[in-house]
Amino acid sequence: MKSRALVAAVIGGVLLGACGGSSGSDESVEGESVTVEMYDNRFQYTEIRIPLGGTVDWLGSGRNPHNSVAADGSWSTEDVFESLEQLEGDSAVLRYDDAGEYVFFCTFHGNAQGDGMAGVLIVEEGG
Repeated sequence: MKSRALVAAVIGGVLLGACGGSSGSDESVEGESVTVEMYDNRFQYTEIRIPLGGTVDWLGSGRNPHNSVAADGSWSTEDVFESLEQLEGDSAVLRYDDAGEYVFFCTFHGNAQGDGMAGVLIVEEGG
């Protein structure tokens, strides 16, 4: 009986890990031109700060498809990549010309409420 419980716990942990859970990297980055890798299944950075007119290169990493979409619908990696499925090595560079704070998420592993694979992009004037 104990071995069944152990096997169930291991399988449950593997499945939770495969879905990415709700934890991100908790790291932040700032700069005029930033690259953010989309891992299995988390963003390299959960807080990104760029100046007005700055760019973010959303780079597919790992074995699962990913994307980055603004919760308010104002931008998406699909705008330049022409697909919501970015795989390892796929790059989508977006330029941000509107100041604001944008919750972003992966439509496969997160949601617009900022749960799961998600973060915040801060585009600042005069940065």
